[in-house]
Amino acid sequence: MPLHSLSRQRTRWLLLTLALGLGLWGCGDEAEEDDDAPVAPPGGGEPEAVCDEDLDCDYESGLEICDELGQCVEGDRNNFPDEAQLIEYGDTVQLHIAPADDVDWFRFYGTVGDLFLVTADAEDSESLDTVIVYYDGNGDEIGYNDNYSRVPSVEPNSRFYSAVPSTDLYYFSLEDRRSWANDPSVVVPGSGDDRQYTLSFSQLGSESNPMHVGEPNDQLEDAVVWGVDEYAVNYTAGGTLAPSKDRDWISVPVISSEVLRLYGFPNSGSAGTTRVNVYLEDGESLIQTYDGMNWETETRAWIPVLETGFYMLEVLDAGDSGGFDHWYFLHAAKNNPADMPAVEVEPNETTETAMALGLSFSSGESVAQATYWGRIGSAGDQDRYSLEAESGDVLDVSFASTLHGETTAPQVHLINPEGEAGDPLPWDMAAESPVVSQELSSGTWQVVVSDVDEQASAANRYYEVTIILTRGG
Repeated sequence: MPLHSLSRQRTRWLLLTLALGLGLWGCGDEAEEDDDAPVAPPGGGEPEAVCDEDLDCDYESGLEICDELGQCVEGDRNNFPDEAQLIEYGDTVQLHIAPADDVDWFRFYGTVGDLFLVTADAEDSESLDTVIVYYDGNGDEIGYNDNYSRVPSVEPNSRFYSAVPSTDLYYFSLEDRRSWANDPSVVVPGSGDDRQYTLSFSQLGSESNPMHVGEPNDQLEDAVVWGVDEYAVNYTAGGTLAPSKDRDWISVPVISSEVLRLYGFPNSGSAGTTRVNVYLEDGESLIQTYDGMNWETETRAWIPVLETGFYMLEVLDAGDSGGFDHWYFLHAAKNNPADMPAVEVEPNETTETAMALGLSFSSGESVAQATYWGRIGSAGDQDRYSLEAESGDVLDVSFASTLHGETTAPQVHLINPEGEAGDPLPWDMAAESPVVSQELSSGTWQVVVSDVDEQASAANRYYEVTIILTRGG
C-alpha cells in the first residue's frame, strides 16, 4: 500500500478511537462539562461532522481537507498521480507539505523538444528540503533534483532542468526529504505552516535566461551567441541533441584575464552523456574536452581567458548518438578580470618584443611582484618578460596550477643584461620553492618561459608564473 494511504488510514483510525474514547468519558456521571470537548452521537459511533467539503476547512491554504468522517484533517488533494494538479508553463503555485510524508503531484502536457525548469523555493529552507521527481505518463522516473547546498551563497532550493522526449502527458512530484539524494537514512521532518513552498514551472526560450539553444546551430558559422556578460549573474543554456549525431555550436564572448567557468546539471534525465569541446575562436584549437559535466570540481571547466573575442563550445553526445531523449543543460559564470592575473600578450618571443613587467616598489617596501597567465601556443614558443634590476637585487620565479588541468610542463631560464642565457630549469610541480632564486646585476634582465617539450603546443598548455623582485636581497 502507498505510504500516503497508510498515513491517511492511521490518521482516520486515530481520530475515530480518540473520539470514541472521549465520548465514553463524557457520558460518566461525574464528568465535568467541557464546551470544547467533542460530543459523540447517542449510542457512540462516529464523531459529529464539522465539514461537508474542503472549503469548510483550511483547504485554500493547502493545510486541511474534509475527510470521509466529516473532519478537518491535515492534507490536500494532490497526493497521487490520479489526483495530480494540472499545471502549465508560466504557472506558479504556493502549497504546504501536510501532513508529514506528504507528496504533492503535478501533471502537464508537453510537446516534443520542450525544455523546462521547475523550481521549488521553501519558505524556510531549514524546515523544508524539497525534492522534485519527474515521471513519464507510465509512471517511470526520468530524473530528479534534491535541494542540497552547492555553495554557501546560494539558497539550497530545488531547480530541476529537463526536457520532453515525446508529445505526451508527464508528471512530477514534490516531497520533503532532507538530503534525500545524498543520505536517504535522514529522518523526514514534520509538516505544517513552516513547510510552505512556492513552485514555478517555466519553459526555456531563445531570448531568456535560462536560454534554449535553438536550431540551426550545426556549423561553426551558425553558432548561437550565449551572452555570459555580467560577473554577478549566473547563466544557464540548454538544448536537444536531435537527430542522432547532432552538434550544437555556442559562442561565448570573452575578455582577456577573465575565467570562464562551465558546469553541468546532474540527473536531468537525458538518455546520453553530454560532451562539451571548448575551442578558441577558430573552432579548431581545442582547449579541453569535458564529458558528463557536473558540479564537482573534477567535472567542471575552469578556463583562463588569454584573449578578447569568443570561445566556442561544441556540444554533442559522447557516444555520437542523439534524439529528443538526449538533452543538455550548461551553467556558466565568469570571474572578474580585476580579480585575476594579467595575461601575456603575443608576440613576445624576442628581446625586442619582450613584455616589460614594470615592477614598482610601494613607498617603504622592498618587494615587488607580478603574476601572469600564459600559454605555450606553438611549437618552440618562448614567452619573454623583461625587468630592470639594481645590483644585489634577488629574483624569484615560481609557477602554480591554474586549476584548469592543463598539460604544460613549463621551464624557465634567465638572460642577463649582456645577452647570456642560463640553463632552463623545469618546474617540479610537487615543489613549493621557487624554480629560480638568483641575485642579479644591474641592468635589463629577461625571464623566459617555455615548455620542456619543444614540440609541444596546444590551446590548453597554460601556465601561471609569479615573478618577485626583492631590492638589495
